Amino acid sequence: MPAKEPNPYVGGTLDALIERRKARDPEFDALLKEELDQLALARKLRELREQQNLSQAELAARIGTQQPAIARIESGKVLPRLDLLYKIAAALGMRLKISFVKQT
Repeated sequence: MPAKEPNPYVGGTLDALIERRKARDPEFDALLKEELDQLALARKLRELREQQNLSQAELAARIGTQQPAIARIESGKVLPRLDLLYKIAAALGMRLKISFVKQT
C-alpha cells in the first residue's frame, strides 16, 4: 500500500493554508482579493447605514427596493451595480467616489 500523503488542510493556521494556496495558484489569489474587496464594500455600506440609524428596510425604501436586497448586499453575497451604489450614496446623503489603485 502506498504511503498516505499528509492532508494539507490539517494543522497550521488558516493564514498559512491561504498563503500556501496562493503560492500554488495565482488564480486563487486573484479570486481571494476580489472576494475580500466585495466583503469590504459590504461592511462599509452596513457601517454607513448604521451610523445614520437606518434599518435595512428604511434604506431600501429610500432607494426604491426591498429590504432583502440590502441584506444580500451587506452580506457580501451580491455585488451591487454601479447605478445602485450611486442611489445608496445619495440616500445616505453622500457622494460615491471611485478610484483605481495598484494591485498588491
